[in-house]
Amino acid sequence: MRMLLAATRLAAPLAMTALCTIPAAAQFEGSVTWAVGKKQTPMTQTYKGSMVRTDMTGARGGAGAMIIDGAAKTMTMVMPEQKMFMKWDLEKMGDQMRAEHTTHKTPKVTDTGKSETIAGKSCQVYRYAEDTGKPETMEMCVAKGMGNFMMGRNPMGMGRGRGEGDGDDVSEIADNPEFLKLYKDGFFPLRISKIKGETVTTQMIATKLEPGSVDASLFQVPSDYQEMKMPAGMGMPQRP
Repeated sequence: MRMLLAATRLAAPLAMTALCTIPAAAQFEGSVTWAVGKKQTPMTQTYKGSMVRTDMTGARGGAGAMIIDGAAKTMTMVMPEQKMFMKWDLEKMGDQMRAEHTTHKTPKVTDTGKSETIAGKSCQVYRYAEDTGKPETMEMCVAKGMGNFMMGRNPMGMGRGRGEGDGDDVSEIADNPEFLKLYKDGFFPLRISKIKGETVTTQMIATKLEPGSVDASLFQVPSDYQEMKMPAGMGMPQRP
């Protein structure tokens, strides 16, 4: 659950920009299985329209889910063991994050000209620098024709505080005209890697793509679950 909470906080930036800024593309429907972090922790995301559900089991066995509803502009954390849930307003979260990040950056996007096949799907390799003149800190292999990815930061990138330039946030890239041109046919990374010096470390990689029809009930909170209200002033989940 601690990992899922961190993933929830980091998911917000591109969840809104992907739905509101990037040109519309046919959205993938089905499930994607990921290997996340050094321990290759399994994580499953299920997509339908503007909704995505992320399921993850923690190191101690606790399971949880995060549901993003792009149409309703909400993000919900579901805790099956407690039969509880927490809900956030993505629009308000976006306003809060913009207020916290007053320094404007112009991320640089570089097409490496390389391609890979991941989980049976072809993707193009791009590198990113968080600002013009800065070193490249992230590499993604991006698939087209799958619509838009709903998680803008690496969910394992929880070791740094906000505003410390960890290079994991790609939300500002979505405001870059170069980005919009490159990804007009969709933005769905199948691999997210961190670059440090000459070392490229994979943080998140797709291991299985399963397209298919998904029941909308999967994105609904069970009626017998109780809502856990956030304390006043806590509009965004904090890093554990």
